[in-house]
Amino acid sequence: MSEILCLYEDEAMLPSGFGAHFNKDAFLSADPEMVKDILKQKGFALVRGLDLDKRNFLDIYSKFGNVVAYVNDREKVGYGYKDTLDLDGDKKKIVTGRGQLPYHADGGLLLSQVDVVFLYGARIDNLKFRGSTLVTDHVLACKEMPRHLLEILENESFEVRVTERGYYADVSPDGWFQVPVFTDLGWVRKMLIYFPFDEGQPASWEPRIVGFTSIEMKKFFNELSQFFKNPRYTYTHYWKRGDLLITDNRRSIHEREEFDDPAAERTLWRGQTAEGNLSGPIRDIALG
Repeated sequence: MSEILCLYEDEAMLPSGFGAHFNKDAFLSADPEMVKDILKQKGFALVRGLDLDKRNFLDIYSKFGNVVAYVNDREKVGYGYKDTLDLDGDKKKIVTGRGQLPYHADGGLLLSQVDVVFLYGARIDNLKFRGSTLVTDHVLACKEMPRHLLEILENESFEVRVTERGYYADVSPDGWFQVPVFTDLGWVRKMLIYFPFDEGQPASWEPRIVGFTSIEMKKFFNELSQFFKNPRYTYTHYWKRGDLLITDNRRSIHEREEFDDPAAERTLWRGQTAEGNLSGPIRDIALG
């Protein structure tokens, strides 16, 4: 119990208890299993003031499970990377670029199991009130959302197709495929959902709800997005160099706001881990 208490800088990031702010030194020496248990309860954790190179970063997140890596027949994923992805603000790309990445959970489009996501602020220049990362407590939000929204999430068929083929390479299915919004893992209902990009934003993926018109779908996603972004459910993180944001990908969903100022620079390193004994990618979504 004392080790857990030493880990916290603050008890919670939101009044609901969602999120945790960890002490840097305590986090670096903490048992990863204890940290993962906290993430399952809190959804995400923030550690500030770390000074890491890419090797240090990989060493840290590899302690938390099986590193999600893309090799062999999946080596072209993300324009070619193995384990740590550079989100470097390349204007010619989308996932790793500077535009919006609307609400999503990692892994579904690449048919990969992703349980914990690590984001580290490697370079942050001229970026104070833009380019934030939103982390949302979908568990509490779904308990409290209007019934008409929850019924659509639970009963309708959601499909998605990738449009940034250079990132998803030959791994993602061609055309539309179904994603289950909820998967019951026993301790949580994992949410896997892909929101549409705002008008004017280059799109890495495109969602649809089977049987809905474009007007009906736009109205639904607009209302759901507005509900999720209530400060009761969503933490908004404005990046500083040395920040480490860790999210449980089953317990939360996240979004990136755009940062279009040419003077702004934001490079995040992203790592992902999965629990269990993995011999290859876990195909945990239903193909339509």
